[in-house]
Amino acid sequence: MEIIRTYVPNSLANYNHLVYCPTTQQAAAIDPFDANHIVDIAKKHSLTIIQIWLTHEHGDHIRGLNSLRELTGAKSFAPMTCNGLFESDIWLEDGQEVRLGKETLTHYLTPGHTPGHGVFLYQDPQLSERDFLVCADTLFNAGVGNTRSGNVSELYQTVDRLKSLLRPQTRLFPGHDYICTNLKFVLNHFPDCEPARTTLDTVDKQTPDTRSVMRLADEYRYNPFLSLQADWIENHDDFTHLTQKERFFELRSRRDQW
Repeated sequence: MEIIRTYVPNSLANYNHLVYCPTTQQAAAIDPFDANHIVDIAKKHSLTIIQIWLTHEHGDHIRGLNSLRELTGAKSFAPMTCNGLFESDIWLEDGQEVRLGKETLTHYLTPGHTPGHGVFLYQDPQLSERDFLVCADTLFNAGVGNTRSGNVSELYQTVDRLKSLLRPQTRLFPGHDYICTNLKFVLNHFPDCEPARTTLDTVDKQTPDTRSVMRLADEYRYNPFLSLQADWIENHDDFTHLTQKERFFELRSRRDQW
């Protein structure tokens, strides 16, 4: 299974994604912001959109849903915990497999950013470097989603679960291009985090479309929400006495105010 990332012009720094089966060239469009944009990307790669996968109910993630349905006739798949918030053809349970062409991946419920959030995980049976997670607004590069519409305790539990599910080489595909801002937040609070500094030096020179795709192993080096026991957090006076869960809560609170 393959994935294409595209930055959506005139959006809220949204990334949209096409997941596709290379054998059949059948594709799923994820969280369409602009239906015409994602259809153009599919045509450019000779792909046929037959499915629409949705991760949660926020307007910038379902904005192009109805238009894309009309343009493609594709069926929509969404977390069962979003039932009643918008229309979908198929409601997905936690751990449910989704078949696309000759390939299969797994949908997981990931409450926190919103109560109904879900993600899509592909794990290659032979090569972990091909794994990817479409994490939408649950995990970001150097950060996690806000919980203004959700619950920080649930997000902590979700992130902890994902850490146990993902292999280190898993590529992360979040729903927004927030990496530069998030790395600046990390360095503002943890100036001793050298991996954050070197990564920012690299990605700050890139465009949203050319931005490096990070793996889970990369994120462990500078994402404080994933690395709650890192030396640069342990040695910070404001965090050293806190439990891991308390550190997560404090980080999320500071990020909300930053």
